[in-house]
Amino acid sequence: MNPSPTGGDRGADSSDWSALWFAQDAAARLVVARDLTVRAANRNALALIENSPALALRDGVLGLRDRRAQSELSAIVADARPEACCAVVGAAVLVDAFALGADRVSAVALTLRDLRATVQIECADLETMFSVTPGEHQVIVQLLKGFSSREIAQEFGKSILTVRTHVKRAYGKIGVKTRGQLFAKLLPYLSIR
Repeated sequence: MNPSPTGGDRGADSSDWSALWFAQDAAARLVVARDLTVRAANRNALALIENSPALALRDGVLGLRDRRAQSELSAIVADARPEACCAVVGAAVLVDAFALGADRVSAVALTLRDLRATVQIECADLETMFSVTPGEHQVIVQLLKGFSSREIAQEFGKSILTVRTHVKRAYGKIGVKTRGQLFAKLLPYLSIR
């Protein structure tokens, strides 16, 4: 199936408000089967996939170019529940996922955001809540956007050792060990635009 920008297998007519909303929504939204076969995708999702260096659509199946990230996405979709789950996949894609039915063969709704694009992440009160320094705060925000320690060092003119020290200390203060855990723990404090 070719994912339709109007919301899936059936066309959007004036009586199908859900398909009309889906097609006009500004967010990049998809509906996928548990095997990542795209059942429906709005225009913004198709544009994001086409323009993202991290995402791909091959023979109607949503994929990521990084194999490890592909495994992460597959696990998120396979484990999706009716309550929404949010995770960073790979280093640059934010995924909101929730199952559209209670059975294990149900479809999964996804909202995708390319964190390296024009996304702005703000962590108000991060320094107060977790006692991180301004330098650690700056590094954390860049990590949440999907940048590597090496890229952060280049961006801010710091050594890779300094950035890694900031990461290690911030992870300790926040009580996490991975970028995924960091994002999950800070999600309530993030403003993503």
